[in-house]
Formats: sequence, C-alpha cells, structure tokens
Amino acid sequence: MAATTETVTVPLEALPRLESGSAVAASSITLEPFSSRARSNQSHTGSEAAEHATNNAVLTAETTASEQEEYPVGAKFWFTVLSLVILLILGGLDGNIVATAVPNITDYFHTVADVGWYLSAYKLCVCSFQFLFGKLYNIFPIKVVLLTAIATFLVGSVLSSTARSSSMFIVGRAVTGLGAAGIFAGAFTASVHIMPLRWRPVFNATLGGIESVAVISAPLLGGVLVQTLSWRWCFYVNLPIGGLALVVTLFFFPNLKAHGSDSAASWQTKLGQLDLLSTAVFVPALTCLFIALSWAGLKHPWSDARVIVLFVLFGLLFTAFAYIQHRKGDDALLPLRIMKQRSILAGLIFSLCTNGAMNVLEFYIPTYYQAVREYSPAKSGYMMAPILAGFMIAVILNGAGTTIWGYYVPSMMLASTLMPLAAGLMTTWQVSTSFAQLIIYSALAGFAGGIGFQAPQSAVQTVLPASDVPLGLSVILFAQNFGPALFVAVAQTIFTNQLSTNLKGLGIALSPGEIEKLGLTDLKSVISPTLWKDTLDSIDKSLVQTWYLVIGLTCVTMIGSLSMEWRSVKEKRQ
Repeated sequence: MAATTETVTVPLEALPRLESGSAVAASSITLEPFSSRARSNQSHTGSEAAEHATNNAVLTAETTASEQEEYPVGAKFWFTVLSLVILLILGGLDGNIVATAVPNITDYFHTVADVGWYLSAYKLCVCSFQFLFGKLYNIFPIKVVLLTAIATFLVGSVLSSTARSSSMFIVGRAVTGLGAAGIFAGAFTASVHIMPLRWRPVFNATLGGIESVAVISAPLLGGVLVQTLSWRWCFYVNLPIGGLALVVTLFFFPNLKAHGSDSAASWQTKLGQLDLLSTAVFVPALTCLFIALSWAGLKHPWSDARVIVLFVLFGLLFTAFAYIQHRKGDDALLPLRIMKQRSILAGLIFSLCTNGAMNVLEFYIPTYYQAVREYSPAKSGYMMAPILAGFMIAVILNGAGTTIWGYYVPSMMLASTLMPLAAGLMTTWQVSTSFAQLIIYSALAGFAGGIGFQAPQSAVQTVLPASDVPLGLSVILFAQNFGPALFVAVAQTIFTNQLSTNLKGLGIALSPGEIEKLGLTDLKSVISPTLWKDTLDSIDKSLVQTWYLVIGLTCVTMIGSLSMEWRSVKEKRQ
C-alpha cells in the first residue's frame, strides 16, 4: 500500500539556526512525510508531530552536511586506521597488564596498603574524565585533542615505569588513565569522520575486537614480562608503542574539524564551554564511590562509619553534579538532551551491565583455573582463548550483519538471551568439570558478550545529530569502563566474603581482609593438606556464588535491549 502523506507545519523559529558558514542552506531543510509504517508504530498529537518533524529537519540538514564531508581515501585512510588500531592496543594492554605485576610491585615498595589504588587509579581517571573528553572532541580540533591525550598517556607511562615510591606509581597510573580516557574517546569519535555511517558498525566492531584482544591478552603478556624482565617493563612497553602512535597520528592523521566547533570562537570562549566545574564535582564523587567499594566488606565492615560517610559523600556530590547539568542546559558537561534520548539511556544500561558481567568473568575465570584446577598462570592464560575467540567472532559477525542489514537491536536481543544462559552454565563448573565443558561454556560466554557489544555505539551514531555524537559516545564509553570498575569491585567483595563463610564451615577462620591480603596463591600454605580438597570445593562454591552476580547483570541487559529504538544505520536520517 502506498504511504499517505500528512502535512506538518513547523514555525520557522522552532528550527535551530544554522551557522552562516554551514554547508546546508536554510532552503535545503526538508520535512519528509511519515510513512504508514511509522504512523502505525506511534501516533502523534499535533504538538508531538511538530516536535518530531523539527527533529527530522535537524537530522536531515546534518546528514546532508555529512554527506558532503570528504572522507580520507587511499594511504591517508589506512594510516588513519593504523593510528587508531595502535592506540586501542595501547589502551587495552595498559588497562589490564598491571594486575599480573601487583605482587612484584608490592615487594619492591615494601607495602600492601596501596594495592587497591594500583588498580583503581587508572580506572578512576578513565571513567571520571570520559565526559570531559567528549566535550573536548566536540569543541576543539580532534587531532589536537588526540595528540594531547597520547602525550599524557606517555607521561603517565614514564612516571609508572620509573617510580621510586608507591605514591609516585599511583600518580603515574592516574595520569595514564587520564590519557587513556582521551584515547578511547578519540578513536571512536574519529570513525564518524573517516567513513559513512553504513560502514561504521563493521569498522567499530573491528576496533572493539582489537581492543578486547589487547585487554584479555594483557595479563598473559604482563606475566611474561614480569618473569623474564621486570615489572617496570609492563609500562616501559607503552613507550615504543605509544611513540609510534604519536608519530603516525602527528604526520598522517587528517585534520578533522569537530562538528560542534565554531571556527570563529576564541580559545578562551571554547575553554569556557568545557564546564570544568562539573568535572571538579564528578571526579571526587567517583573517588568516594571507588574508595567505599574497595573498603566495604574487606578493609572495614559495611556498617563502618567511614564507609557510610563515603557513600553519603558520593550521593551528595553526584546530586550536585546532576543539578549543575540541569542548570547549565546545553552548555553542561553532559547536556540533558543527550541523556533524555531513549536510545542513549538504553545503550548505557546495556553497556554498563554487559561490560560489567564480561569483566567479572574475565577476572574470575583465571582464578578458577589457577585456584580450583591448579593450573599454572601461563596455562590459565591459554585457557582464556575460547572466550576471546568467541568474543572476536561475535563482534565481527555483529559488525558485518549491522552493515548488511542495517539494524542493530536484534544483536542486542540475541546477546541478552544468550548471556544469562552462558552465565548459568558456568555456575555448574566444579573441580571435576570436563575439559570440553570448560571450552564450550566459556566460548559461548564470549560469543554472547560480543554479539551485541558494539550495538550501543552504532545507536549513538544513528539517532544523534553529528554535533552530539562525541557526547553520546562518551556516555557509552563511560558505561563500558565504569561497569567493570564497579562490578568487579562488587564481585571481589562477594567472593572474599563467601569464601570466608565457606571456609568457616571447614573450621578455617580467615576474615575477608585476611583472604584479600593473603591471596589464593598463598592460601595453601596456611591450610592443612588434609583439608585442601575440601578447600578447593569451597573456592569453587564461592566462585559460583560470585557468578550469580553475572546472571543478574546479564538479565538486566534485556531492559536496554527492549528500550532501544529500532533504527537502521542504512536509513537516511529523517
């Protein structure tokens, strides 16, 4: 049946103003009729139709402008891709490589008091400054911001690798995390400028897959470097890789103009648009949350006044942050128009829970292999190959499928269906679980986590105008980094508390704090050999109880999948 048309009258003043230098003249803005299929999905009142048509006009105008954008081709394109690949490998490796080196670092500095910050300082800064970099990439030239982020990352790597004190090492990790926040945001923001929307899903999926390979491979590489050279080489290795990325970016990366930038504005004006007050409130808010989660149930009871105060401070500071966003409107660090977009909220929920669940598995599967199956660190690293292979295959299939068929929601629905199933199967792991079950279940978990991994980023680039894409991407990247930081800490609390409880049933009195300080590797030295088999069963039981968190998180992803708008990357933004 042919689609009927309806006329929507939109006041001229309701349309956003276009800059005088815009590639789209006011006369080029067209309001296209609704199809009968669209009307069957949603009925509009007169005011709703006018608002919908106004949004269509904005997106149509920006699409016309983006279609006129010249994308890099030939050698220039491939050098740009090379730069992005190197950057994501760099960031992916550095984020997880420190875990293997922690025992050697604590031995060198003769302290275990700062262990939590060795891991958290990096993650805290990656999360805290994600929104700021989203704003920076929206205002300043992309190449300038990206080069600054790379340089910051390298400075942090130098500080970490040459640290002479525990405090200096923590500062180095924090500076590295600041640079990594800019690298992650810049890599995916750049994809908006180097290829059309319809090709971005497969490209971003490839980038995400490469980053994931680096993340999962990092502990294995770290173990090799620590055993053969020194823990410092876990950070020295960043320098040649980062130096190469800096050179390639400097000489071959195109001079991309931010969609939201005003070339006539002064640097002082642009700095005023950054909303640094929001960042100054947001960073201590997350700091309070991270400290509270690292203390609660381990160093101090949940009822301890210090833990409660930290949670209260987080709540107050986050409320202040939200209030500032409301008051500053479109000039805020995270404009509410971004967070009110249905697909952005859906993508945030999906990414937060998916990445949180996958990282809990990636953190505790090696624990199962080393503590329960008593594999060597190297063998436990090899046993991560199935989850890595499953993830990579799924990410590439998702990217290719979205590019061919256009729709990204089906992959999210499939992920939300498969992830709880895979997590449930993994709760059946015991000391005697067969090798085939270990391989199949972990491969399924990797596939389930990867099949919808890049869909929220595709949604951002589809539903938002080009000028808002960096801000939208910053929300998804924040969720992808904050989910692991939050839920791995929660999982660690669950595991140590459950293990303490399960060991008490064997007559072994170890508090969660003592287990945390002792570590599973040295647990055998304080337990009678006659109780060791039962101890392995207790560790396995504690891991299964921890993986219930993964089941819960993966079930929540269905909320994000069901809430996502059904849009296609192949459709004209209308």
